[in-house]
Amino acid sequence: MHARKALLSLAVLAALSGSAMADSSTVNTTQDGTSNSLNAEQQGATQSTVNIDQTGTRNGAGARQSATYSTLNIKQDGFSNVGSAKQAGNNNTATVTQKGGGSSLPQVATIDQSGSYSTATIAQDSNNRTSANITQGGGSNNTASLYQAYNSTIVGGGITQSGSYNVGNLTQQNNNNTVTGSVTQSGNSNTGTVSQQYNSNRVSAILQQDGNSNSGSIQQTSNQLSSASMLQSGNFNTASLYQTGSGMKGDFQQRGNNNYSSSTQTGTFNEETLLQSGNNNRAVVSQTGLGGALSGTTNLVAVTQTGNNMVANVSQTGGSGNSATIYQH
Repeated sequence: MHARKALLSLAVLAALSGSAMADSSTVNTTQDGTSNSLNAEQQGATQSTVNIDQTGTRNGAGARQSATYSTLNIKQDGFSNVGSAKQAGNNNTATVTQKGGGSSLPQVATIDQSGSYSTATIAQDSNNRTSANITQGGGSNNTASLYQAYNSTIVGGGITQSGSYNVGNLTQQNNNNTVTGSVTQSGNSNTGTVSQQYNSNRVSAILQQDGNSNSGSIQQTSNQLSSASMLQSGNFNTASLYQTGSGMKGDFQQRGNNNYSSSTQTGTFNEETLLQSGNNNRAVVSQTGLGGALSGTTNLVAVTQTGNNMVANVSQTGGSGNSATIYQH
């Protein structure tokens, strides 16, 4: 029965989408079983839709659209599945949703969009191992959202955007064991956010922005052994880091003029490093909590600023033997 369903789905897929050229084309497919495969392609079909729904394990779904105002949805229930979406054109929407159970093999989701005014969303919930990546290139005013929750044993997510006025939001919460998230943006006036909450053991975040007038934020709350790295190159940048938990490390680098950084660490065994190169910079660092045996040191803060008209504010409370170093030249 499962094999027959897979063959029927593929037959319908080939008939409807193999060379779809008309506007407002629609492809709806459903598969139930193991080791099934679906591939859909729509070319030049404005306002078209692809819906793929798979239930089972080790299934693969791929969809490609080259048009405008098109919609692509991939939904996979089960484990060890792969979902891939690619869109070229403006004003498109792509969504990949994966929810499953335990397996040594990961759930993998990818979205690749080229154009402007498009939206990409990946949601992975209640899986074992997960991997998700969104790439938006060569356009502006795009939005990327990646959400991973209640996954265990190696969880990874990444957003890459090139262009201007793009927004990238990555959220990871209630995951276990090795959680990594990254947002990379190149261009002007982009906004990037990484939010990691209630994850345990080895949580890391990277936010990198190249260009002018960008805004970046990392929030890590109630995590264990977390680290955050932010790199901004360009002018008029703003960066913000907020961490609570234990065993936290923060690393800021801003290269350009008129930069502003703000970091708050609340918990135990904290470490903060901040580097600003340029003019009219300001850095604010606040640590509350205890240092000690875990890292072999107390709480540490190191701020380096190179340029003119700079201000650095450091506050450390809670315990004794804390260390703060500020170097300006």
